[in-house]
Amino acid sequence: MQPIKVVIFSDYLCPFCFLANEIVKRIKKKFNLNVIWRPYDLHPVRSMMPPIDSPYIKMAWLNVQRLAKENNIEIKLPSYLSLSRKALETAEFAREYSVFNECHNRIFNAYFLEGKDIENEKTLLEIVKELKLDLEELKQKWKEETYYNAIKNSIRELHSVGITAVPAFFIGNEKQRIMVGVHPQEQLEKVILKAQAEMEY
Repeated sequence: MQPIKVVIFSDYLCPFCFLANEIVKRIKKKFNLNVIWRPYDLHPVRSMMPPIDSPYIKMAWLNVQRLAKENNIEIKLPSYLSLSRKALETAEFAREYSVFNECHNRIFNAYFLEGKDIENEKTLLEIVKELKLDLEELKQKWKEETYYNAIKNSIRELHSVGITAVPAFFIGNEKQRIMVGVHPQEQLEKVILKAQAEMEY
């Protein structure tokens, strides 16, 4: 049977996306999935970002901690909010060399486990070096904004169906089921089972 397609729109500065990634990693061990991560830049410019000590961030983090505990996932509050565009571009660069998943997980872990600034080029270049990719090529891609349109198009595509939040899941090969936000593993698995059943007919 062909794998079940799961498209997920996500941003590296979003803690809910980090939690979703950890849950999806567990589900992939149980199901034959074709998971496609799509870039979404929540805060393209710093002026759009709330301060890290703002009431909004504090309330959001309480919700993140609750969800992390419910799903037994380790996560640490970053000491600063990083703009994520370069991280998104770095992952797209890795996608071209078939090491997207490795890069994707390293970026998330750098920010939400290791306390690193994923806006900092040095952090991203260290990740790319670990993956044995060409650092100078990536620097040139950044300079030329090679992946900027791909990111913009991905955002536009999500907005076209009326969704402006991430993580956003599109599950299924023929009939797609849309889920937004962090959901318990069992709930996601039920939706995947429905998609699987449809493929068996």
